[in-house]
Order: sequence, then structure tokens, then C-alpha cells
Amino acid sequence: MKLQHLKYFVAVFEEGSFSAGAQRVNATQSGLSTHVRQLEDRYNVQLLNRSSTGVTPTEAGRQFYRDAVRVLHAATEAEANLLALSGEVTGQVTVGLMPTFTRSVLGPALIHFAQEYPNVRVAVREAYSGELSRQVLAGELDFAVVPAFDADVRLRASLMGADQEYLVVSSESDIGLDGPVHLADLPPLNLVLPSPENVRRRRIDQYMSANNIETGRLMELDSMFTTLDLVARSNWATILPGILCLPDIKGGPRRVVPIIGPRLSVDYLRIEPMSQPLSDAGQAFYSFLMDELVAALDELG
Repeated sequence: MKLQHLKYFVAVFEEGSFSAGAQRVNATQSGLSTHVRQLEDRYNVQLLNRSSTGVTPTEAGRQFYRDAVRVLHAATEAEANLLALSGEVTGQVTVGLMPTFTRSVLGPALIHFAQEYPNVRVAVREAYSGELSRQVLAGELDFAVVPAFDADVRLRASLMGADQEYLVVSSESDIGLDGPVHLADLPPLNLVLPSPENVRRRRIDQYMSANNIETGRLMELDSMFTTLDLVARSNWATILPGILCLPDIKGGPRRVVPIIGPRLSVDYLRIEPMSQPLSDAGQAFYSFLMDELVAALDELG
């Protein structure tokens, strides 16, 4: 059995069809189908149920997928170890980050990483959790950072750290915020929040419902810069993770206070393809990102 057979099967399994799998691995649909059929015939086991709408794995197919992912992961890791023997980290790392990280954590990480690894090219894409998950699954990102969620079986998820949500209002607001706040003690707020497709939005909605917190008007914005600008200019409020609020904690056009009674938390996950381990360059950049995250969380206390 060749690694190519495993790569082809994993592509079909994860994409749910031969056509999408073929596009992912730059092969023909008929060629991909032939490779998988040869596997099934050689070992006399059916791995996929085929239909006009795509494919679904059999129980044997699901087990084979788990085994194939482990083998491909080990092969990629072995190759990376050989390359590392040269003593120089090179290549490119493409990372997806949510706006929470790009405001306060990313800049210092990029500066320090570029100084330490001048031969690695870094590409960063900013998006919200749903789009970042899609890009990781499509193989467009080496890894992404998202709020905690029930990860797809095709993704490997690792906890990075725990933060808490803050209430953010204009520094000119007449809402009295002298310290940690119970949202239930405030009059109904006009809130700017991300759309329901956002993982954090769903957690905020659940929190509001569980604690019987009334809200005023609601505006949905999937633009962090616009959200921050709108809040600074108006009586609208928003709820944002602590590390994103660090610049405002030090003063400026917005006031921020942690939400308590109970605390509204947010955990951060690193997600990556199950079948593809991080390269040395990816691991190195992740380490710098983690250093800055830990420093930011420590600053919040």
C-alpha cells in the first residue's frame, strides 16, 4: 500500500465526494475512484457507500480513515525531522486568526518571529471562526486560532488559553462602570454583536438567556474595526474578549470592564488538519503567538 492511496482516500473521506477530493489533490475523479476501488478489491472490504449525491463512509471506512491519518501524520513528521537536521528553518506558514488576536497579540509576535526566523515567510488571514474552520479543512491554512467549539472530526484542536469577556462602552457614556459589572443590574443595553454564525455570539446569547438578562436594540456587525468605532462614537455597547480590549484598558475613547455574576469566559483553540502536522516553521510561529497570548492574559490578571 502506497502513501498516495492513503492521501487519496483521506481526501475523498473529508470532502464527501470523488469530484471534490480530486480537486483537492489535483487528480482526476476517475483516477481517484480507481485508487479507492483498488483498495477495496485488494482487501475485500467496502470503505465507502457511493450515491449520486456523494459518498459516505462505512464503519470500516471510518476506522481506515483514522489509521490513514495517523500514518500520513507520521510520514509528514518524519520528513520534517529530516529537513530539521539541516539546522535552518525555512519555508512559509499561513495562519488564520480572528480579530481578537490581530489587535493586540499578532503585532509583537510577528516582530519577534521575523527577527528570529528571517527565512520564513508568514501569511496571516483574518476572519471569524466559521470561515477560518472552512479554510483549515480546505487545506488553505496551516493552523487557525478560534474560540472553543465542538471541532469537526477532521480537525485537531488544542487549547491555548482562557480569557473572559468585557463590556465595552464609549468613554462618554452615561452608564456607570466603576468596576466588574453584573449585566443584569444594568438597564437594557443597545448591543453591537457579531452574527449568529460566530461561535462567541452563540455563547453570548446562551449567557443572556441563562441569566435572564434583557437587552435593548441589537445590531449585527461582522467587522471588528467598525464595531470599535461605532461604540466609541455612540451610546451603543459591545461585548469583547479581554485581550482585544487591552489598548482600551489603558485609556482612550472606550471604557471596558469585566463581566461577572457569573463570569462570561472564552477559550481559545488552535485548529489544524488532522492529517497534516505543523511544519517546523508553523510550530515556531505558534510558539511566538503563544508567548504573546500568555503575556496578554497575564497583563489582564
